[in-house]
Amino acid sequence: MSLVRAEKLEKTYRSGEVDVLAVRGVDFAIDAKSFVAFVGPSGSGKSTLLNMIGCLDHPTGGKLTVIDTDVGTLDRRAAAEFRGRHVGFVFQDFNLIPVLTVYENVEYPLIMVQNWPEQKRRAQILRLLDAVGMSAQANKRPD
Repeated sequence: MSLVRAEKLEKTYRSGEVDVLAVRGVDFAIDAKSFVAFVGPSGSGKSTLLNMIGCLDHPTGGKLTVIDTDVGTLDRRAAAEFRGRHVGFVFQDFNLIPVLTVYENVEYPLIMVQNWPEQKRRAQILRLLDAVGMSAQANKRPD
């Protein structure tokens, strides 16, 4: 069973009056416990592909299945819920909310997507911050 499977995957963006084909006819499968790297020159569609796998963007053609779910058919809310439960990202840009503390930035998706109760959130957040050596920064802002 593949965790991720792409079949004739395509993504077209509209730039003004021009259609830009960012991903064209891609086929691949990623199995459990695999290590995969998408490499290529700038503009070759790597970020677009990852954004589709992570449900941040929808394919405009083909089929993309992640954990037995056709993510191309998910509406915005369902995609956010799926992403919150199954996908993790480390962005090039941190994408942190500057007015929230480190703790609150970690907590935010647990409230908005997962709807975890406070006690469960707190235990998980403290465990995660400790795991990455950031417990001392919990009450600091990203800047």
